[in-house]
Amino acid sequence: MQVAIFIVAILLFSSGVALGFLDKVGAATATYTAAVLSLIFAFLPEFKKFKGLGIEAELLDKKIEETDKLLKKLRDITAPMAELLIASTARAGRWGSGIPRSQKYELMQKIERELKNCGLDDSQVEQAKKDWHYYNVFDLASPIFQKLVDKLSEVKKEREKELGEFNKPIAPERVDEYNRLIALRDEVAREISDLRDLQQITNQDYLAEQITEAISSSQALNEEEKRALTNELDEEIRDLSHYIKHREFRRLSAWFSGEGAK
Repeated sequence: MQVAIFIVAILLFSSGVALGFLDKVGAATATYTAAVLSLIFAFLPEFKKFKGLGIEAELLDKKIEETDKLLKKLRDITAPMAELLIASTARAGRWGSGIPRSQKYELMQKIERELKNCGLDDSQVEQAKKDWHYYNVFDLASPIFQKLVDKLSEVKKEREKELGEFNKPIAPERVDEYNRLIALRDEVAREISDLRDLQQITNQDYLAEQITEAISSSQALNEEEKRALTNELDEEIRDLSHYIKHREFRRLSAWFSGEGAK
């Protein structure tokens, strides 16, 4: 019987993964929870008392050290399941109609509480939340990148317009000017490409500083344009920096209201 329940738990776990990738977060959450409960019941003969995920069971008379080993096994199984559950929650709605950010945030708070009730420590919970943090940082940074790319695209368009005004063939006395404008246009294109690459990096620890450096070192923008962008993006960059350092939102209400940024 214990083996059968364990197999059911694995099947539920696999179904939860599939539902997560289909963007069915509610169903995935329920399936993962059922998988964890199945594992608990698989080990139920070993227990006299257990509390977590809203259920209680009694430990049979066994040595404390044996009980600790069983609980550790349960936590070790729960941790990777939690990681996939949280990853499914973090990815929800990214390729279709998603649940509101406020609802995802509330769901994450509930999941985190239940994981701690199951005995996972803070480091295990944080490890499980790595995808949650990655996508939050990505979404906080996305509007910043979009505004930078939009501004640089305007500059690129101006360069191309200037190049289009040259008569062909280029007069010998204007060749140097023409080549200079090509170099300026290509520099703008390079900066746009660099920003898009920066947006996709996996190590986000210094992303706020890297964005600030990209603005200040830009060769395509003049000093006035840099100052204007820095002032315009100040709050958003502060939000990004705060989240990266503290793993929590600086302005939660602003985050909830920014549903358009995916």
